[in-house]
Amino acid sequence: MLGFIFLSDKEIIEKDYFMRANISSFFYKNIISNKGNPLSEHTKFDPKNGQEYAKELLYPGYRLFFMNKSSANNQNDYFLANVKITDDNYRIGSEKTGIGTSKPLVEKVYKGNKRILDIRDGFIDGDTWIDYRFDKKQNISEIKIYYGP
Repeated sequence: MLGFIFLSDKEIIEKDYFMRANISSFFYKNIISNKGNPLSEHTKFDPKNGQEYAKELLYPGYRLFFMNKSSANNQNDYFLANVKITDDNYRIGSEKTGIGTSKPLVEKVYKGNKRILDIRDGFIDGDTWIDYRFDKKQNISEIKIYYGP
């Protein structure tokens, strides 16, 4: 027996968090091609074997983290793992939630959504996982988006 879970539009806060950030591809090369050169780029190496395992690109208001998916011909191929957003212009859903939005409003907006285990202010919206960080005044200071496991 096959089972399907259908989510109504009411349960979906934002249909595509990544498109809101102007990200239409999850491959490193495509993102560089679409967004242009980043402000900075850092490659991370495994301290045990010295192999590249990740890259981090910094754009104004966005930090993109990529994981290495080595191909059969031993070429490094990086795939987007998550995006950390601090851009004041990034707004999601009908409530236009974004940097500076209060924690009580976030709780209200995501009231019917599942929470991410072990992440205090993490929610699941459709296939996207959203992790909010709040400042001392309990307003959003950073939004992290990614696909769950």
